[in-house]
Amino acid sequence: MKTTVIAAVFFFFASSVMAQEALATKKWKDAAELSSVQTSGNSKTSTIAAKNLFNYDWSKTALEVVAGGLGTKSRNIVTAEQYNASEKVSFKLTGKNYAFEKAGWDKNRFAGIKDRYDFGVGVGRHLLDQGKDNLFAEAGGGYIIEDRTRSANQSFGTYRGYLKYIRTLSATANASQDFEYIGNMQDANGYRMNTETALVASISTHFTLKTSYVWKFSGNPGGGFKKTDTMTSMALIVNF
Repeated sequence: MKTTVIAAVFFFFASSVMAQEALATKKWKDAAELSSVQTSGNSKTSTIAAKNLFNYDWSKTALEVVAGGLGTKSRNIVTAEQYNASEKVSFKLTGKNYAFEKAGWDKNRFAGIKDRYDFGVGVGRHLLDQGKDNLFAEAGGGYIIEDRTRSANQSFGTYRGYLKYIRTLSATANASQDFEYIGNMQDANGYRMNTETALVASISTHFTLKTSYVWKFSGNPGGGFKKTDTMTSMALIVNF
């Protein structure tokens, strides 16, 4: 129930912002992403993943709301199930600097996570914004609360570093690479790393194709779970 309430709050807030948008300049944008993969023969699996990214920009403040889910079945048996929702508000500072706060929830029972709540604050800076190259970095701290399925629940303070590089390949395509490190103040071995390598190409005004490879590492997953998770996907994105 509490996870449903959190997701509902995120979507209600996003909908409210859109409803208040004036008819003048469009300050918001929305991207809905859907991917489906099916295999047959020696391996029979079906995977459906969905994600929605909503952005709204004010003169000094920007809002980002993300929600998504993934489910996989192999011979009618559920083998993967992930859900997530998050919000991030950024505040423009002097020059290329900004500050932000973020809060998120995710669920991944096949990685031992019943519910995870992640809260953080920090600062960021656009390190490179020239022509075809864009690079920015973030640093901050926060707090994580985890309800685990096979081991004791955990709550701990965190420190975070994040880098993202975007290379424009053409007027309709770009490649990106990001890296996130999350340190655990309670357990030095409980750090995490997340990366995503992506290639995005527009096929029309409202439709985009995205190919990505996601790698996630948890130094102390607990409960006998593996430390590494990866996912390769191709998705269709509808832009509004």
